[in-house]
Amino acid sequence: MVPIGADGLVRLDGTTLLKVAGIGAKRALAASELLIAEGAAALLSWGSGGALHPKLSPGNLILPKSVIASQKDVFPTDADWHNRLVARLKNRLEIHSEPLAQSPSLLASPVEKFNFFNQNDAIAVDMESGSVAEIANRANLPFMAIRAIADTADMAIPASALNAIDEYGRLRPFHLLGSLLRRPADFLLLNQLRRNFTAARTTLTTVVRLAGTDFLAF
Repeated sequence: MVPIGADGLVRLDGTTLLKVAGIGAKRALAASELLIAEGAAALLSWGSGGALHPKLSPGNLILPKSVIASQKDVFPTDADWHNRLVARLKNRLEIHSEPLAQSPSLLASPVEKFNFFNQNDAIAVDMESGSVAEIANRANLPFMAIRAIADTADMAIPASALNAIDEYGRLRPFHLLGSLLRRPADFLLLNQLRRNFTAARTTLTTVVRLAGTDFLAF
């Protein structure tokens, strides 16, 4: 396991830095600023996301050509970087390059996702990529987003799942157990969500294997 430094940074190799930002815009902004302070020459938003368009399935890869921030600002991803990733991954993964939007809060129900979809020209959503894109644009640095779909447009995220994770997305077992005791009907949805996240993680693992730990940034 790669060690995490006192500043929260993981050094994947001689040139690549990873900062586990946690959930939400503020954490993504802080992580981006820290990476730039450490000398980052490009910024990548990485992780899972939710589907807005019904055509997306768990594990589908989102390599957007643009990202829509919370204030509706649209930031393009780096075209050369995007093209290199697509060339490396297209024969192994289903790739979608339509816009990715940032939501200020988690969209837990199909109705919330449908309404957000109608308000944004995007097929997928997360809570961080727009903030990373904003900082990259401000610093005049290349930016890219790599997100794998974990929850579909028609899937409701149960309250037990929301209560069971901390601000970094880590499982809190006792919170999960307590939530399931209060809401035993959530078990089936949680099991489906677990399978979906497994599919997303498999996709992200494949990206690392095919693109390498530098993610073809340069």
